[in-house]
Amino acid sequence: MKGPTNSLRGNVLRALVVTILASWAVALVALWFFLKQTETSIADNGLRNFATHILRAIPAHADDRAAGPGLSPKPSTLSDDPKLAFQVWSDRTRLIAATPGAPATALKPDFANGFASLVVDGQRWRVYSVSDGGQRKHVQVGRLHRELDAELRQKALVFMGLLTTLVCFAGLITFLAVRRSLRPVAELETTLRQRVAFDLTPLATDHLPSELRPLVASFNRVLTQLDEAVENERRFIGDAAHELRTPLAALQTQAHVALRARTAPEKDAALVKLVAVAERNTRLSEQLLDLARLNAGERAPQRERADLAVLVLHVAREFEIVAETRQRSLTLDLSPAPLDCNIDEVGILLRNLVDNALRYTLPAGRVRVRCALEPSPLGEAAWVEVADDGPGVPPDEREAIFRRFHRLPSSGGRGSGIGLSLVAGIVRLHGASLSTGTGIDGRGFAVRVRFAALPDETPRTAA
Repeated sequence: MKGPTNSLRGNVLRALVVTILASWAVALVALWFFLKQTETSIADNGLRNFATHILRAIPAHADDRAAGPGLSPKPSTLSDDPKLAFQVWSDRTRLIAATPGAPATALKPDFANGFASLVVDGQRWRVYSVSDGGQRKHVQVGRLHRELDAELRQKALVFMGLLTTLVCFAGLITFLAVRRSLRPVAELETTLRQRVAFDLTPLATDHLPSELRPLVASFNRVLTQLDEAVENERRFIGDAAHELRTPLAALQTQAHVALRARTAPEKDAALVKLVAVAERNTRLSEQLLDLARLNAGERAPQRERADLAVLVLHVAREFEIVAETRQRSLTLDLSPAPLDCNIDEVGILLRNLVDNALRYTLPAGRVRVRCALEPSPLGEAAWVEVADDGPGVPPDEREAIFRRFHRLPSSGGRGSGIGLSLVAGIVRLHGASLSTGTGIDGRGFAVRVRFAALPDETPRTAA
């Protein structure tokens, strides 16, 4: 089942839409309450001012009995549902003036000064009542609530329409801004899709927004590392093919020589050479496989606690017959040296160091392997050293011999140039350090590997 698409543009637009809609709703509610409060205040002020003007327009010594009905307009202009009505009462008992259509009863029966919302003749009114100083004349002015509500709704609709238009315009501008801001992302996608296979050229960052540059810069670093890895693999394949071509040709040549041999001694001599070439091919193939596994990262899921002395002893037993056959002596000086490591990789490291020393030591030469613990700022660290008394390595070549397929000019074609590069790779993966120097009795060559210190696990006693 395919999960939902995690779109940056969709997430930004959804967040903006929700924010705009929530702001629009809050603004509408606030606008409604504001208009309602403002409209009520304006209406009340109008009622107060109108009532005050009417009261002031009544003569101070007016004769109530002289008051009569006023002039009436044409019948077609009369309204039974006035928006504004007023009444003038005398002594709270006699209605001496009123607008046509106003209720016959007092709008505010208690004649108390001030505002009130009352139901008169089945209709709800907003009323303001004011009296003179002698409390004889009372003017009451009122407006129907439905008229006030109608005006409020009309104004609210106008403001809502304007606010909605502004929100839609802001949403459109925001959408265009988001699309324009995310355009570089779409251009990056198009650029990457149009690239040919193994085109690992870094992406241009000049036209990108500042927020995207760190991301693309990190991606470019990955591309650079991947390009280096691919290039290394290409060189590895080319170098491996070149290294295998010569021993395979030698193997084929020795096989033909053995086939053409006419006597048993000649055939035996050819077969001995054939076995030597086959052993070299086997060793080279094993080293190439080890190097490929190391480069591919085929490592154990976690390291294990092991004793370096036990691993050295196991490897030394593998080379006892080889050393005897080549007339070399292999001596051990071992002390317990625990470490956390990938046992298989450390085994490869030890085998290549011992094999390299036996290979380049002269007949009757010596190879010595030592391991122990030494103090360090973080605890005791294990180390192993393989030394010989052979011709040694010039100081200016000691760093180069750990590069892949590098051989000394004086090696005479011995070795494949892979073993010590495997050692350097394993040292790097274990966070160890590697140093070189002279070998036994100031002659030959020595390689020492110092592994990371183990944490101090000694329990502390409470003070």
